[in-house]
Amino acid sequence: MGLVISLPFKRSGTHSNVKTPDHGGDAWAVSSRLAIPVTSIMDFSASVNPLGTSTLAAKAIEGGIQSLPFYPDKDCSRLRDAISLYLQDVSSENILVGNGSTEIIHLFSQVFLERGDEAIVLQPTFSEYEYAIDRNRAKPVASRMRKGFKLDADALLSRITPRTKAIFLCNPNNPTSTTHDRNGVEEILEEAAKRKIMVLLDECFMEFVEDYDHLSFSRESKNYENLIVLRSLTKVFGLAGLRVGYAIGSKKTITHLSNFKVTWSVNTLAQAAGVAALNDEDYLKETKRLIRNERAYLTESLPKIGVSITPPKANFMLAELHGQMTASELKQRLLTHRILIRDCSGFRGLGSRFMRLAVRKREDNLALIQALKELLRN
Repeated sequence: MGLVISLPFKRSGTHSNVKTPDHGGDAWAVSSRLAIPVTSIMDFSASVNPLGTSTLAAKAIEGGIQSLPFYPDKDCSRLRDAISLYLQDVSSENILVGNGSTEIIHLFSQVFLERGDEAIVLQPTFSEYEYAIDRNRAKPVASRMRKGFKLDADALLSRITPRTKAIFLCNPNNPTSTTHDRNGVEEILEEAAKRKIMVLLDECFMEFVEDYDHLSFSRESKNYENLIVLRSLTKVFGLAGLRVGYAIGSKKTITHLSNFKVTWSVNTLAQAAGVAALNDEDYLKETKRLIRNERAYLTESLPKIGVSITPPKANFMLAELHGQMTASELKQRLLTHRILIRDCSGFRGLGSRFMRLAVRKREDNLALIQALKELLRN
């Protein structure tokens, strides 16, 4: 009989009800369960570019194979320069690249939160924020949106206490696909700056928004030492499997974050693909055209079959069922059609009949509408 010892495991956080969050994009598990290729699944649960990876990025990945015997550039210098040119009026010294936006969310929480601190999270939103807060023994404090999933800056600011050290905002918001008024975000930033509260502004879906230039704070972030703007190459450039995200902020704040970042977290192929994708202007134009047209198609089609939606601004939409079927039940039934959706019942503030649907190509969107007609009619 082997020796039994007790290991000194730490608690996951301050709240026992907060666990590792569920996410969309679980196509690999579905592939294994149904014994079908992952490429045969119409994945509406992950809000990733339906065009796939750009040709330029794919070629860069092939060309980067010869560099694999060498460690990656830990500073991601070429990629940061490419991001700087892409964003315009943002210096590379104001940019930090991470292993997807998720690494930066956890890095932000690690650096700026301690045991007993509070962090305000505008709900419903991406569950990784609350998980990152909890992992660092801080307390997530929910602030609810107004009707129509609109930002209520006054309500959020009223949640601030002497223990508040951070605020998490997502714009456009996931899973609601709504955008926050620029004046409201600015009001929060200014008040947070006065009180020395850090703000993480997640703009990972901003490229899909029509009024991108007006809403984004990427260029202004260097003027706020309490602001980190989060962006991603995963969504708009179809690089989910490589994990590339980046933070934008003042030189002082970015340097401080960099000092805590895991070395070599962004691999060589991800860096090469990122540089190439950022220079693929034709791909980006085609992406925006496709999303605009297909978003309009789904927005028009879904209400006709009894599925209401919140008017979407990004490349996905929040939908609500009105019959007896729950989103969880619908998700299981759609798998027989090789269609995967995101059940949103686990998001704080949403009920059992909410689901998130990514905008995909017309062929897939037609298949979704047809499958929903069949299933919701019965």
